[in-house]
Amino acid sequence: MQRSAIVTEELDFTPDEIGEWSERKIRIVTRYAEAYSTILAKQSFLQHFYIDGFCGGGIAVRKGSGDHVLTTARRILAIKPPFKGYHLIDADPGKAAAMRQACDKHQDAVAHCGDANALLPAILRQMRRDQYRRALCFLDPYKILLDWNVLVEAARMSTIETFIHFPTGDIQRNVLRRRQDTVEPVDVARMNLMWGDNSWRSAAFVNEPDLFGDREVKAPIDSLLSAFCDRLRKVAGFAHVSRPLPMRNKTNAIIYHLIFATPNATGLRIANHILKDESTSKA
Repeated sequence: MQRSAIVTEELDFTPDEIGEWSERKIRIVTRYAEAYSTILAKQSFLQHFYIDGFCGGGIAVRKGSGDHVLTTARRILAIKPPFKGYHLIDADPGKAAAMRQACDKHQDAVAHCGDANALLPAILRQMRRDQYRRALCFLDPYKILLDWNVLVEAARMSTIETFIHFPTGDIQRNVLRRRQDTVEPVDVARMNLMWGDNSWRSAAFVNEPDLFGDREVKAPIDSLLSAFCDRLRKVAGFAHVSRPLPMRNKTNAIIYHLIFATPNATGLRIANHILKDESTSKA
């Protein structure tokens, strides 16, 4: 499998260091974006957009080699046929400025600096069916930062296909501790924000009997993932949701899962093909 393009640029921000699992995610979303743009560009009455809620600066550093790697937003800006428009968001001023510079070369591309949870709803609401607009949205916050209301808004529009970074590692480390009295209130609040309420607890923990009565124990992480996917369908309102794809590091530990949610059965079929291909590929 071809790796992300290596580039040499002077940077005015501190790039993220990424492992192969992140490069795999870049490939998945970029491959889908290529297919998506090719299909929708043939439908002349439609306008299709790319929305990235946590885009970074467009360049990352590869672990080990230190090579500069083009990340998802920069690669999708280069896709032909192009999207009708692009909305790229990052909270870091330096990264947003770098993306703004990259957008200067592309018509109808806008780089926003700010809180994605605050900026995304208004952008998503622009993707109106009656205006023949469609969008591919990538929500890649790296840790528990996403607001559930963003997902509800994306589903409500019924025009938006969405890749979602489910921050398994952050959840396991900071929320699903065996001793719940050691969990910081701010981490519980982050989890409630991402889930939309505190009902995640019923999926994350189960009661087991012991000599002293029932005790609360952690359920397998698959229980939480299944509940989140059900919630995307039944509560947010996405018609189709993929099986979560685990992203593992070199020691085989799961860093996060990638989930695809869409109103479109054809989109799910294409995404599932790419997800399956990448799940069996080697670095």
